Amino acid sequence: MPWMSEDLAAAVSPRGALSDLRTYLRRRQRHQIVFLTAAIGLTFLMIYGFAIEMKGKPREYHRDIVYFKQWNADRTDAQIVAQQKIDGPEQTKREEAEKRLEAEKRAIFKRLGDQMNAVGLY
Repeated sequence: MPWMSEDLAAAVSPRGALSDLRTYLRRRQRHQIVFLTAAIGLTFLMIYGFAIEMKGKPREYHRDIVYFKQWNADRTDAQIVAQQKIDGPEQTKREEAEKRLEAEKRAIFKRLGDQMNAVGLY
């Protein structure tokens, strides 16, 4: 390389880099090499996991549109009570569905906690 001295060209060559790596690793203690290998392995494992997850089928997008009713400001109490009687069963169903989902989530986390406790992690 005309713009680089021979010493610098040798230092940045792949052979020079491997030589430097070997020298660095020889000067380290055994536990340092083990932790270095574990850190590199875990890093690549996480990157591999993200790559696999990204290859999966994308989730279907759907809009969550919330509609609301506009009420007149001069409604009577009787009209309000009548509308609450109409909306009551629907609201009760919605609340029961939310409670059911919450109970399912709680059961899943309970099982996970029991598994972690069995292994000694919790």
